[in-house]
Amino acid sequence: MYVCICHALNDKQVSKALENGARTPASVFRHYERQVQCGKCVPMMRDMVQSHCANQCPTCPSQAAAQQAAPLPEPANTEGFPYGIAAE
Repeated sequence: MYVCICHALNDKQVSKALENGARTPASVFRHYERQVQCGKCVPMMRDMVQSHCANQCPTCPSQAAAQQAAPLPEPANTEGFPYGIAAE
């Protein structure tokens, strides 16, 4: 399944980036030497990061618990606030 249509990133590629240490949507894009374009994929990538940390990451269970307690806000697309920052 495609996660990012702008860069043709699928769920397997995102999972591979997470397995290699990516912990934010922005770090997934950096893994593939890309930048966020429209930002519509950011919420799905955030969900994938949370799921990965909760299920497979031995070093960040407390981080996953904190993320579940306080869900991340949706990225804003306003002038002066580029999606690259929202993806952090």
